[in-house]
Amino acid sequence: MSLDRAIVETAYLTAPNVGRYRRILRFFYQQHQRLTYWLTAEDVVEQLRSEPQYAGYSLDVCQQDLTALVEWKNLFAVQDAGRVQTIEEFKNRRFRYQLTPYTIEIERLTVRLESIAGVGGSLEANLFERIAQRLEQLPDQAQRSASAVHSWWQDVSGDFQRLNDNATDYIGSLQGSQLDQMANTAAFLLYKETIVEYLRSFIRELQRCGPWIASLLHGVSAADAEAMVARVAQHEAQIPRMGEPLDVQELRRELGGQWESLRAWFLGSATKESEAERLLGITNTIIRRITRYANRLAESQNRAVSRHREYIHLAQLFSSCDSLAEAHTLGAAVFGVVQVKHLQGEWVRSTDSIHSGVFEEPAFEQEIRPKVRTFSERAVVEGITDKRRQKEAAVAEYLQLKEEERLVMQRYIDGETIDFAQLPVVEPFVRMTLLRWLGRATASPQRQGKTEDGRTFVVDVGGGPDITLRSTDGHLQMPPVVLTFVR
Repeated sequence: MSLDRAIVETAYLTAPNVGRYRRILRFFYQQHQRLTYWLTAEDVVEQLRSEPQYAGYSLDVCQQDLTALVEWKNLFAVQDAGRVQTIEEFKNRRFRYQLTPYTIEIERLTVRLESIAGVGGSLEANLFERIAQRLEQLPDQAQRSASAVHSWWQDVSGDFQRLNDNATDYIGSLQGSQLDQMANTAAFLLYKETIVEYLRSFIRELQRCGPWIASLLHGVSAADAEAMVARVAQHEAQIPRMGEPLDVQELRRELGGQWESLRAWFLGSATKESEAERLLGITNTIIRRITRYANRLAESQNRAVSRHREYIHLAQLFSSCDSLAEAHTLGAAVFGVVQVKHLQGEWVRSTDSIHSGVFEEPAFEQEIRPKVRTFSERAVVEGITDKRRQKEAAVAEYLQLKEEERLVMQRYIDGETIDFAQLPVVEPFVRMTLLRWLGRATASPQRQGKTEDGRTFVVDVGGGPDITLRSTDGHLQMPPVVLTFVR
């Protein structure tokens, strides 16, 4: 469609009788959604008369409104010759009306606009994994039919468009003035935890799936992408449509542009960072901004709670007094009726007398700790101790122990075999070593394993009666087993 052409289909939105026109077309649109495509003037009159302000709506006025909507190309008008019974009725030309495609889309848009209550959008983190899973199926599309490839591309492009549009709207709402206004309310502290966790979960999913999607897109050659686009365009061209035929070359350019947009969103270019990286940076910035607002609000609420610096300054003033009388004067000014300060705590007094004043009792020290959940004692920083000799001694002791165990195990090897049935009473570590070797071999399909010093052996589990593997800490009933070492 030429950009120089006026869209007359939107004229009813600003016409003098806009109230009637919008109600008529909204009624047509609602019936269209219910698969009732053709309506008569009588249907429209009955609908409008159901509203109190249009109780006197006449059929003649309705015919004039429908004629105007037909002229603006909002409605198709077809003469209803099937219901004509007389020549007079034929001359009066009874019509049936149907919405035009343009008007259907305009009404769909107005319905969507009416439901907007501010900037919407969302961060649908699960779309990253869905896009990655579908991109993994791209190499398999060469063997599938054109309709299957078209359905696969609709899923990929739909998820990507929803991800981009919703994320853009949602981030835009957090960067607007609405966040600044809400940051000045007490409810923002409760809102902060929810929104920060929501943003962090989105960041985690983007960091997990972003490199995955980028690697999949790197693996798609230009020839494979062009072949996929050609097959999708081929299927689109084969769909029967009314009106002008589809321009296949234009459609291929449009689909190719969508594919390049998907690549640029996750991969970027030589001169521009990817939208995924940019979104990650913006989201981190918003988290820092929200946290800063929350800290500022919390500080303003708790400004009168912490008096730590005031108490230190007050103590310094009393300490600088030259005499007790001067201290009494300062105390009267500080603790007087005008400005009373109360110090609460579990004081240890030398007497319980109510007549004893603070100046008669001995002084004591009181440790002040912050009243916050995150407070912890300051860790004592110590230097790094050189434990090289202890490590070398421990390694040498470990190697010596392993060598002693190897020599002990060598005693039980009869030729090139170890027959569990012929073993004497063994130490616990010998039993544990033999069972560990047996477990390695039985887990192998070849019934083969290796010892700690690299010797290879095969295991043969017999089918005879059970034997008893005796040890100093107990006995074990098990099938007959023979380990044979191979060279």
